[in-house]
Amino acid sequence: MSAAAPRRWLWPLVVCLVTAAYTAVPFVLEPRFFQRGDTAAQFAPTWFHFGEMVRAGQWPVWLDPQSWAGGNYAGEALFGTYNPLNVLIWLAVSLGPDLAVTTYLVKATVMVLLALGTYLLAREYDALPWASAVVAVALPFSGFTLFWDAGSWPAGLMAFAYAPWVWVTFRRALRGVGNPFWAFLAGALAVLNGNPYGTLAVVVIGAAMVVEGAVTRAWGGLLKVVLAGVAIAAFLPLVYIPLLETADLAVRSTQGALFENSGKLRPAVGDLFAASSPLHVPPIKAITGPMQVPATFLAWFVLPLLPWLRYAALRGRARELTGLTLVTVAYLAMTLGPSKLWLFRWPLRVIEYFHLGVLVVLAVLLSHGLATTSLRPRLLGSAAIVATMGWLTWSQDPAGLRRAVVGTAVVAVLVVVLLGAHLLLRRTGAVALVALGGIGAVLALQVAVIGENASSRVWHVPTDVSALQRDFADREGRVMQFADLKPLQNRATRSGDTRKLEQQWQTFLPGSMYHPAGVDAVNNYTGMGFLPFTRTFCMEYDGLTQKCGYRNLWRVGGSGQPPLADLMKLDTIVVQKSLAAGVAPGEGWREESRDERAVVLRHDGEHDFEGSSLSWASDGIAVDSAETRDLLHERVDVDASAGGGRLVFAMLGWPGWEAELGGQALRVGHSEAGLLTVEVPAGASGRLDLVYRPPGLGVGLGAAGLGTVLALGLGLAGRIGSRRRSEDVAPVTSLSDDAGAEGGSRSLD
Repeated sequence: MSAAAPRRWLWPLVVCLVTAAYTAVPFVLEPRFFQRGDTAAQFAPTWFHFGEMVRAGQWPVWLDPQSWAGGNYAGEALFGTYNPLNVLIWLAVSLGPDLAVTTYLVKATVMVLLALGTYLLAREYDALPWASAVVAVALPFSGFTLFWDAGSWPAGLMAFAYAPWVWVTFRRALRGVGNPFWAFLAGALAVLNGNPYGTLAVVVIGAAMVVEGAVTRAWGGLLKVVLAGVAIAAFLPLVYIPLLETADLAVRSTQGALFENSGKLRPAVGDLFAASSPLHVPPIKAITGPMQVPATFLAWFVLPLLPWLRYAALRGRARELTGLTLVTVAYLAMTLGPSKLWLFRWPLRVIEYFHLGVLVVLAVLLSHGLATTSLRPRLLGSAAIVATMGWLTWSQDPAGLRRAVVGTAVVAVLVVVLLGAHLLLRRTGAVALVALGGIGAVLALQVAVIGENASSRVWHVPTDVSALQRDFADREGRVMQFADLKPLQNRATRSGDTRKLEQQWQTFLPGSMYHPAGVDAVNNYTGMGFLPFTRTFCMEYDGLTQKCGYRNLWRVGGSGQPPLADLMKLDTIVVQKSLAAGVAPGEGWREESRDERAVVLRHDGEHDFEGSSLSWASDGIAVDSAETRDLLHERVDVDASAGGGRLVFAMLGWPGWEAELGGQALRVGHSEAGLLTVEVPAGASGRLDLVYRPPGLGVGLGAAGLGTVLALGLGLAGRIGSRRRSEDVAPVTSLSDDAGAEGGSRSLD
């Protein structure tokens, strides 16, 4: 090992350690910082559930019929069903005693990987280690990434974390210094993660690299990138066919045009002019009302240092920076685009990808050192920028004068200290130290002043797994909850007083929180929904309901059928007292308890076809036996009369369920309420098997297999080529032991 090897690892290690330490700042100051919005109600409890399923031998996690509207995980294409790295997350969360702690550790790890990938990407563009480290640590703590992705939307955070790794592996393959298999692996993992913004990043970055390859005439590298892209694209059917096949039943299929502009989570150009003001809250429409956090913040040093950068260093590098320019400009355009572009809504979500490009450019410029001439105009320029940002911050919220002054003063002091280190000490290490320390100081200021992201929904659900399971141990059998807590949640979001909302969690649980509580509940969080079911029960995406839902529960499912409560084979019903008023339960149900919050009902006796999801058979069908073979397989022995008939199962009729009787495929559908139905033809008899497989599974697996073979071929060819190049240059490498030392220049060929 050469003497430069330890130095080569020093700055990446600094990036990882500093980023990890800084993630603890929000967690310590605001323990629920990382438990906002979808994290609390959807991701944390669902990850816990997935971990339990994997430990029970269920992987891939395609569908959980017992999670009802929230259980079509393959169809939702959000949780990264096929991504092996996600399995590690699920297992870790399911083994942890507290959801808040395990979720924080997961997000902290992803933020560290994001920072490390950004460091490597900046180094790929010849930025020096110290400059690469500064921008790498800054990115995970930029406004949107910290407050929205890390705070509420972990799927977005994970998708973004793949972007720099995809970028660096693609570009290394383009330059011929990296094996294209790594480009395939990074891109395939990004696609398999499920979030469409990760797939979009692969497309945008891949296209930019192709253009750069054409501009630089790197035809061999361009071919490798294209072939790696084809191999990655082969995984798209596996991930997205179930989503497309299920789209017509999803709530979002009814939500507006393909392209529209509601202004929601859409920044304007002016919002970017305060990107270094830590307490500037842009006038953007958010989830719960006006934006409450510095969502367009990038890093405290970016704008104030603009007068000091040596822009001439970019001359002569236009061709090799083509891809960097294209990615940055493309994401800037999308950031300023309409509120909805097909699958991609809320353009603020892509601002972090624009930030990634900006920071890489900044790292390249910083690597050439800050200017030391024309000090007076440069100082005046920085002062004007800081003052302007302070003015914009105050103008947006004139009542928050003190906050604007504090934020501006902190940035001003940090800029003075950094420029002092540059002009007096003339050491890049000192500049890097001030920049890195300033990131932590600004982070602490933001969390201390702003706290949690009040622009995202507040839940403050209990996170102690043992306590949850103990407190809800009396929820026996299959449970359905009816509670309208949205008004209370909205008041808590506006006022910041969550005490009354938190008291409700002693009786009710939102989203998918019944999973860690160990309760088999119908209510679950869903990003897609199942329209016939959710409309019948007036159910929101978070599992909360309105009074019409409880009333419809006692509606007869069809001719000769029992009420829906029995068709769904419910055992326990928990209904908010106000929703239960004036609604009489059906026969076979008794009131077990009643208090000021809820009425609890129990089903008397056994359900029909015990041990099976089958809940009803029409008069024309005799059922000899019925059993649930496993989570995705029902078996029923039937004997139909001359008229045939229908079977109804206590689960939803998602696309992908197939029924077969004696080698004959039967028609599978769903009732008006969404329950799965199977039509049995006249005179048919024998063993009926009902099995679920995600739509397009065969096509998806076949395409993924071909893509993998192509990628392995690319990897093997790249390895052989690398060995040949090593053999060709072996006689001359000994002439310079310092070749490739840390911080030295290198060829882009």
